[in-house]
This record gives sequence, C-alpha cells and structure tokens, in this order.
Amino acid sequence: MSLGVKVKRRCGEQFRKLLVEVRAFDRSHKIGSDESHVYLPVRPLDEQEMYRLRKVSDFELVDMDFRPEEQMACPEDTLGFRPSFEVVGDIAIVEEERAEDVASALMSCYKSIRAVIAPISDVEGEFRTRRFRHVAGEKRTITTHKEHGQRYRVDLEGAYFTPRLGTERLRVAEQIHISDVVLDMFAGVGPFAILLAKKGAKVIAMDKNPIAVKYLKENAFLNKVQNIEILEGDAADLAIRYENTADHVIMNLPHSAASFLVPAMRVARDGGVVHYYAIAPEEGLYRDGELIKKTSDQLGFSADIIHQGVVRSYAPKRYNVVIEFRVRKPPDSMH
Repeated sequence: MSLGVKVKRRCGEQFRKLLVEVRAFDRSHKIGSDESHVYLPVRPLDEQEMYRLRKVSDFELVDMDFRPEEQMACPEDTLGFRPSFEVVGDIAIVEEERAEDVASALMSCYKSIRAVIAPISDVEGEFRTRRFRHVAGEKRTITTHKEHGQRYRVDLEGAYFTPRLGTERLRVAEQIHISDVVLDMFAGVGPFAILLAKKGAKVIAMDKNPIAVKYLKENAFLNKVQNIEILEGDAADLAIRYENTADHVIMNLPHSAASFLVPAMRVARDGGVVHYYAIAPEEGLYRDGELIKKTSDQLGFSADIIHQGVVRSYAPKRYNVVIEFRVRKPPDSMH
C-alpha cells in the first residue's frame, strides 16, 4: 500500500502539476482513477504542501495499492543527488554548481530537453531579466512553452518568465468571469493576460520591456486572442488612463509592486480585486498588508484583504506571496 491523494477528476491535472512542482509526486507508481475521482501517488506531505493543495481544492489522503510505474532512468540515478532545475519549453535552467554534470544527466533522461543554460546573474536591471551561459545542447534562450493549453514564445534573456507560477495563474483564472475587465500591469510575455483573455475577459496588458511586449503581441496572435489591448510603457503612467475600470488588477512584479499600489487602486473599480505579489521573509510573509491598508486610507478608499497565500519558495526563508484585496471607494471618488 502507498500514500495517495484522492481528488475530483476536474482538479486532477492541476493537482498533479502542483505535486510535481513541490517534488511530492511519486513517479514510481501509476495514477489511478474512477468515474468521479483521480488518485495521485505521493510521498508524505508537509503542512505547507497540504496548505497549498487545499487552496486548489478539497482532497483526501488515502492508502492505495497503486500499480508500479515502469522505471526510467532519472537524473538522481546518474548524479547520486536530486538536482535543482526548471524547464521552460525545451530549455532546462540549472544551477551553476556542477552544471555540466547536471546538464548531461538531464539530456540523457529527458529527450524533450534540447538546451541547458545556467544563470550568471540574479534578476536585475530595469526590466528584471537574467543573464545566462550556455551549458549544453543548442545555443539559444528562445523557446515555446506550453501551459494550460496555451503556447508562449519567450526569450529567457530578454524577458523574465518562470513556469513555477503556472498553478497560481490558473487559480486566478478561476476567479475571472466573461466580460470582466482585467488590467495586467506587468504582463511580460502574457502568461496571465492571455490565459485570462481566454476566459472571456477584456484584458488590458502593459509592460515597460519592449522585448516582452514583442513576444506578448506574438503570443496573442499565436493563441488567437483578440480581446486584449497591449501597451508598451511604464504602468504608473499607462494604468491611470483606465481609472475606475478594472474588475481585476494583476500586480505580478514581486520585487517592487509596492511602488505601484496607488495607480493599481485607482484603476480598480469599486469592488474590484487587486492581485498583489511580493517577496517576503518567513517571519513576515504578509507584512505588505499594512502598506496596502495605509495606501488605501491615504486615497480615501478601503482595502479588504480576501486572500493571502504562499505562491512558491524564492530563496532560503524567503517566499513569493500573494495578497488579494477588494477595493471599496466612496461615490464621490468615481467621477
């Protein structure tokens, strides 16, 4: 008997991806299912992992006789340790330590990986991008990444992108209704904007990085999205054109979103929801909630926090978090 997660079929793939992301999915056993539920084999889950799963849907831990999966060679077998890496399209991003060894193991185990790169800088500069060095395979940083049925062309050196927000993007998409107006203040190549447009929202997507905007336009065409307005420029200047318009405001610029709270609140309509992202220390995960309250008070609005959660780990004892709040405005502020 092995440990498993029992979840409704409609949430099965979302759960599987999250379990893979947190490295809790047991690849040595096959997934089971019946007419109403999917049964996912897992290793023991800690409290934080359980918390993240519950944010997606209700589930039940079960003991099951899962069928064994045919074992394929994996990087751990070759290296003797579990390497840290992420895959965007057909490019693997690995850490600098033993990069060549890890690249060799990845490319021998995963035929879908065609290039391996390693970052040689942190996220930096005005456009929050990283520099990479080529480690193995094809010499390029441009790829096509598939996520939730959409395809995204991205240049990893030209515009920041991480697949580790895929589960979060889907969580937000589930809040969107047809005809909602969504303003994505830092759209990048469009993983939030295009997914939300596919839900039927009218999306206003903006970014300061001309390379990101180039790929955002390409991705809108690639995914046959027409209900999107794309703007290049500083969100502080552009967003205010849409004051009191947005049902949802996406603020996915976690290192400096705090600097844009005023335009974000002004662009939200009365009752609109702002999805605010930040990087926070373990001992003060949601400390920006105080700044949100203070900013809303200064504007004469109110901000009711409706959701707080950890999106992913970012660095030792530092986390990427989301704080969602509903903006309430007095009638005289909407003229």
